[in-house]
Amino acid sequence: MNRRQMLRAALAPAVVLGVGTGCSEPQPKPGSADVVDPGDVTPTSASPSPTSTLPTAPLTGGPVGTPAAATRQAVAVPMRVSPATTPAGLDAADLVYAEFAESDTLHLTAVFHSRDAAKIGPVAEIRPVDIRSVAVLKPFVGYNGGPTGFLSQFENSKLGGVTPDDGGKVFSSGYTSTAALFKAAPKGGQPPTPALDHATDGDALVARDLIPAAELSIAVSGGPPMVWRYDKQKAHWAGKVGTATVTAASVIVLTMEYRTLEVRKPSYRSLPSANVFGEGAVLAVSGPTSAKGRWRKLGLGMVCTIADLGGDLLQPAPGNAWVIYVPTTAKVTVK
Repeated sequence: MNRRQMLRAALAPAVVLGVGTGCSEPQPKPGSADVVDPGDVTPTSASPSPTSTLPTAPLTGGPVGTPAAATRQAVAVPMRVSPATTPAGLDAADLVYAEFAESDTLHLTAVFHSRDAAKIGPVAEIRPVDIRSVAVLKPFVGYNGGPTGFLSQFENSKLGGVTPDDGGKVFSSGYTSTAALFKAAPKGGQPPTPALDHATDGDALVARDLIPAAELSIAVSGGPPMVWRYDKQKAHWAGKVGTATVTAASVIVLTMEYRTLEVRKPSYRSLPSANVFGEGAVLAVSGPTSAKGRWRKLGLGMVCTIADLGGDLLQPAPGNAWVIYVPTTAKVTVK
């Protein structure tokens, strides 16, 4: 089975659920942050790469770092980054999901599978966006506690995880590593299912309406500005997160509703939260090109489908990807 067939097999349940409103998963009520019980998703085995003797990583479409990495479970780490933060480990992540959080910060969910990172962090609390973004990938999660309600949602999601309160040597001064997380994870975890339909044999990002791109900028009221630029020589996109320069083969921007969560325990605070269940507009850059499209995610156990305006799946270049959740009021431009 090739990569396209693998992803279409994983997305098949989403197509069935999309027929008729009675089959769609109910949306959370405003102000609510309940997480639904995930469905069963059978991880698929990595297929061999035509250009490498190493197996293909399901989350990047490129070869894994070592043969042993192909059969292991993914690990995920939430991180909170301010303009003054120097995050560690992000370039080793296969996928990074980014939510615009409070006080000019980003809440990131970094997923590691094909490569290792000796230092990851600073490790943040668990939030609903972490659970909803990665539950379908079934990673082992290293996180720094969280509000009472968020912890209950994590427990209900059936994901495994570890915190500094659990003891051991998984964390050091607010940081962790893939080696420590893999050692702490229970045996028997399976590789993640593919999240994107990566291009093969030089396929373009889309078959229609492809636009040249050299710069992607994202402006969110109250959030840190993000600017990504394409480096032709190195064939990747580079941007600044906190004080660190990060790179990606592809950057995918999903527009969605944000709502406010009122957290009461252990202390009161209001948090912005991206509603990753639903559908909306997409603007993606990969290689020196960009394209518009639509995204759709029906529930916790479903892959987020990302398609062009004609309904065909986008095909980002093999490599790591950033998926950025922006509110409907954001200004996203590409040139």
